[in-house]
Amino acid sequence: MRTTNVKMIGLVGLLLSLAACGGDSLGSGPEVAAIPGATTSASAGPAGSTSNADRQLPLGASKQEIDRLYGAYYACWTQHGVPSAPAKDGNGGPLLSYKMDEKKYQPAVDACADKEPLGAPELDPHQNPNFADDLREKLQCVREHGLSMEIRQGGTDNADIWVAPETKANLEKANSDAGMEIQRQCEISAFTQR
Repeated sequence: MRTTNVKMIGLVGLLLSLAACGGDSLGSGPEVAAIPGATTSASAGPAGSTSNADRQLPLGASKQEIDRLYGAYYACWTQHGVPSAPAKDGNGGPLLSYKMDEKKYQPAVDACADKEPLGAPELDPHQNPNFADDLREKLQCVREHGLSMEIRQGGTDNADIWVAPETKANLEKANSDAGMEIQRQCEISAFTQR
């Protein structure tokens, strides 16, 4: 099993999971992107696979860009036999089916590994030597724009770190269209190398 692109989990996972899950969880993207088969590098897949350029999320990716790439990724899961579970409390689709029976659906997830969206290199602490400073700058920016957020860290790997709402009460504001745009603009501003 390949390692997970943890920064992508933190940022992309937060965007997708908060929108899809109704805010029940504030963890790093394990709700969405802690998907077995995820890759940290932009290595080439087997012949006929999706090119990395076709699945690379840009810095400051919009919700539409994220939805498009993950839609294609989950469509691959469905084509390989993962059913789309009915929505339940805002959750549903192939990811829910996978979570309910990981062992059964792991081969389908593995078959689609070359289609999983790749996070922006700037958001990968293994590729960005300024990552810690950039993340603190993003936090300062979102706070200056009225979002009550904090830096969170999961596990023992310093790469599993992200900016998230301080409490569930702050989740709705952070997950609103305006809140998501603030986060996107702050991400672009903080992580663009000068």
